[in-house]
Amino acid sequence: MFQINTLELLRKLVAIPSVNPHCLKDHPELAGEKRIVDFIERLAHDRGIRTTRIESAPGRPTLLLELPAKNNAPDAPLLACFAHTDTVWVPNLHSPFQITETEDGFWHGLGITDDKASLAAALLSLFALQDMGGASCRFMVACTCDEETGFLGIDSILPDRIRPDAAIVMEGTLLDVVTAHKGTVRWTITSRGVSVHSSLVPQGENAIYKSARLVLAAEEFSRALLLRSSHKRLSHPTVNVGLIQGGTQPNSVPDRCEFVIDRRLLPGETVEQAEHELRDALSGYGDYKLSEPTFFTAPFEIDEQHPFAALMLESARKIKPAACFRGLSCSTEAGSTAAYGIPTVVFGPGDVRTAHSVHECLLPEEIDSAVAIITSVAHSFSFHIVS
Repeated sequence: MFQINTLELLRKLVAIPSVNPHCLKDHPELAGEKRIVDFIERLAHDRGIRTTRIESAPGRPTLLLELPAKNNAPDAPLLACFAHTDTVWVPNLHSPFQITETEDGFWHGLGITDDKASLAAALLSLFALQDMGGASCRFMVACTCDEETGFLGIDSILPDRIRPDAAIVMEGTLLDVVTAHKGTVRWTITSRGVSVHSSLVPQGENAIYKSARLVLAAEEFSRALLLRSSHKRLSHPTVNVGLIQGGTQPNSVPDRCEFVIDRRLLPGETVEQAEHELRDALSGYGDYKLSEPTFFTAPFEIDEQHPFAALMLESARKIKPAACFRGLSCSTEAGSTAAYGIPTVVFGPGDVRTAHSVHECLLPEEIDSAVAIITSVAHSFSFHIVS
């Protein structure tokens, strides 16, 4: 049977450009997930592993790899690992598609932590279970596209294509077990004015000034959110103005200005609730138009007493004794799986806090540790874990 080791697989995954098209203005030849899915599909076929390819969007596939349970039991529960194939683009990263090693033993490369080390760990777990003759459960790896900007991949497979009995959403958690993360909702706020030559200011109406007052109100709202009761894993909800655009030239009074609000949701918060609070915070600071949500990912939380969460932590501590439950401030595909009632944790090698930067890195041994943990979970997984 065809074999591939950890370093060889990770080198190949990093070497294949799979930048999310929405994260890349230049170099379109580096964009898209098709090449990396083609590679994984060939790898699976060489090992006789069943695959299903879904075109989540034109030229942007999601790939499912499935291993039957030991003795081909068709009614065995299904455990699925979700790992995304797309990366962001980091313009200042030297040799982005090559793994480089630093003196302290860390490996660097574009997307190495987000999410190619996790993708490697998921695939190597599948191969290891195949070599063992399967586990007590069916095991699947879902290689999803478009995690970085829109979740097209996971949305194209849940729940009609697959609905696993439990899910491991793979992101860099330093092998800790993440039981909660924030959700995200974004709106565009637009102010309108009247454009005139800048020498005729009294006859115009400056849209940037209007937006400035609203932005300052959003800043006050941000401070108020930080005074709320704190979630045990996630601290406080937050709001941020991360983008503002207005005007066309210095010698004109601008008739339009818009900015983007990014609101991070705690588990239990809804988009409707967040919008109502935002409107209250902006009330009295001028007229504006609030768009429909331009982006949304659901918050996620699993009861830490749930047997699947307990199994994950127990297995992690066999390899990393200090492994713990913790939360993430960023969003992941766990919001999608949990929305369908699928018991879910977030777990993987590396540290997602280094992602999207020139500092993205991981210790290579964490990949092999992740494989050992995942295969241990698969061998112990049964219906009573999720019932």
